[in-house]
Amino acid sequence: MSGDVVTVATVYGAILLGTCIGCGLTGIVFVQTVLYFKFYPSDSIYNKILVLVVWALDMLHTILIIISVWESVIVNFDKPELMDLIPKALGLSVAITAAVTFLVHCFFANRVRKLTKKWYFAAPLVFLAFLRLVSACVSTTEIMRLRHYSLFIKPFPSWVFTLGVTLSASVEFIITTVMVIFLGRSRTGFATMNHIINSLILYTLETGSFTCAVTIASLICWMVMRHNLIFLGMHFAIAKLYANSLLATLNTRKRLRADRTFSSQREADVYPASLNIHKSSQRILGPLSPTKGGHLNVNVETTVVSIIDDPCDDYDMADIESKGCDTACGTEKDSKEFLP
Repeated sequence: MSGDVVTVATVYGAILLGTCIGCGLTGIVFVQTVLYFKFYPSDSIYNKILVLVVWALDMLHTILIIISVWESVIVNFDKPELMDLIPKALGLSVAITAAVTFLVHCFFANRVRKLTKKWYFAAPLVFLAFLRLVSACVSTTEIMRLRHYSLFIKPFPSWVFTLGVTLSASVEFIITTVMVIFLGRSRTGFATMNHIINSLILYTLETGSFTCAVTIASLICWMVMRHNLIFLGMHFAIAKLYANSLLATLNTRKRLRADRTFSSQREADVYPASLNIHKSSQRILGPLSPTKGGHLNVNVETTVVSIIDDPCDDYDMADIESKGCDTACGTEKDSKEFLP
């Protein structure tokens, strides 16, 4: 690496801009973490520990990339011969990114298991996520050992880094695809239920596709432009995007509940109470006697809430599809049976 203006822009400029964007995303992670503990104080201890660990790792990652930029831009100022030097903190940030990615992938793999009710859909995802973590640890070790970009871009260990980023993008793509497909198959004839499923599909696409796109963009820049650090500037944002993806998934549950309430109010305005009872019951369980209609209407109305309510945040749409809306989630008490 020389010290010309173009090289400085694509090396120091890229990591400086990536650090600024990363710090902004860290602020969003912090806000989402505060909102999570404010709105879900009774959430499971597993989710609380996961959120705390991801937040702590994200903060550590931000500190490491700031130290890396400080050493590169300030400490090594006006020393173009040191542009090829890799700060130690930068190597550690690669491992932290992989750790955050692994935790988030395991979280979504568990949701895939609950959605499909088949462990063999989730097991390969966890295995691939673990391979990504291992490859990142190897990359970190080689960065700490070699300490120069010109040595790191050689066939080994560059292919290890390539493997790690490729696995990260692949796992994210598979998780998003599987969840969208199975959620789409879970649509019923019940309008409010379909509205919630459509919302879940939208949130899945929003949180998964953008993270996957940035990871793929970083991989492409790494493959075609290894003599600059544009790929690294994008890589700085990956850990933060995964953390935000996790927290957005946890924090949208109240939004889904609010959407359901609004949809129910609209249905109540459109249909008289007796007609609503009759149609809701017939749609799910067939013709019913008038004496049983009122009771079943309460169950159906409670069903949709329980899917997105706090005790049933890890929804199991496969069970709803196989057993029926009223049987699968019935009441809040019944929905607890589908928790881990």
